[in-house]
Amino acid sequence: MTGRSLLCASFALAAPAIAGAQVEQNVHGDVAHFGEGFTAISERQVDFRLLRPANVVLFWVTPDGGIELFYPVRSRDKTLRRAGGNAISVSEIPSPIQAPVINGAPVSGRAGQFAPAGSLLTGAPARDESSAVSGYWVLLTSDAPITALDVQTRLAILSREGGGLAVIDRLAPVLVPEGTLWAQYVAGVVLR
Repeated sequence: MTGRSLLCASFALAAPAIAGAQVEQNVHGDVAHFGEGFTAISERQVDFRLLRPANVVLFWVTPDGGIELFYPVRSRDKTLRRAGGNAISVSEIPSPIQAPVINGAPVSGRAGQFAPAGSLLTGAPARDESSAVSGYWVLLTSDAPITALDVQTRLAILSREGGGLAVIDRLAPVLVPEGTLWAQYVAGVVLR
């Protein structure tokens, strides 16, 4: 079983406790312009608050530098979000926090699914990758519009070297046009 699968199953079990808690996060860029960022994370959606309308992109980044684009994923997805509370559903597309069905896994409370021990915490990621971080939710906000195709094209040339935190540091410079206001919010997901 992969670490991601373990994360998925654990988060699905722990999500109700996390959804109401304050989400600790690291922030970069013009946060005063865009707002507080993540407000809740659950197995079905990622909630965030904006001070003004902004274009948003949501990623899942693994500690080894893997990137999964969660929003926008289709050409019809509009990245411009209104000021105030917003949510991006992650239940329509494969999510790193969905409970996976694992063929041949040991019998648990639900047939065909693995039920790991432990709990999940979200928090600001440590700058050393020696911690038990399972992955990072990254919300990038910008004044400039961006399409799913733009994001996918620009991510194709992004180096995955240096691990997840190095990749996260390179996201905004690759995706946001020079001279554009932006902010990036990063919440680490930790299994304990």
